[in-house]
Amino acid sequence: MHRNAGLLAVGLLLASVAPSRAAGEEVTLKGEVVEVSCYGKLGVAKGTGAAHTACALDCAKQGKPLGLLTDGDGLFKFMGDYTTNNNAKLLPFVGKQVEVKGTRGVYTDYTFAITPTKITVVK
Repeated sequence: MHRNAGLLAVGLLLASVAPSRAAGEEVTLKGEVVEVSCYGKLGVAKGTGAAHTACALDCAKQGKPLGLLTDGDGLFKFMGDYTTNNNAKLLPFVGKQVEVKGTRGVYTDYTFAITPTKITVVK
């Protein structure tokens, strides 16, 4: 396959599975801050909520990726300043329901991401 044709095919594939909103768009999302690998392995029942907060905090302090698990849009991995220094700015929000204002993006593994500009706890 010609190189340009291959790139076009990959681009079309990504466009077909891309979220309805474009990367770089300002959004406000609500959900729970979770540790991504535990959520992926254990699922909603065991990888979220108050019972999993201590484990999620331990993983987050090691620099493992955190994400926002929303009700309708799925999991968004955090990127940007909030993730520096082993997720230091995200630690107070682990296991809590939050509202995140930020910019949609794509994580290095091509999953959905958000670069927060503001996070607030919701009840």
